[in-house]
Amino acid sequence: MFLRKLITRALLVFCLFFLFTRPASAADLVNHAVTVLHAAADNIAGFVTSLN
Repeated sequence: MFLRKLITRALLVFCLFFLFTRPASAADLVNHAVTVLHAAADNIAGFVTSLN
């Protein structure tokens, strides 16, 4: 339990550091992640639609 809290807090600190030191890169990373999730959702919806 302690290790999970430690890892979570370390990731949060890293994300905040990355956000404040390189905001353009952080925005590009978020934009890319959203694009990938959107494409995945479209593919899953297409698969489910083709099952009917």
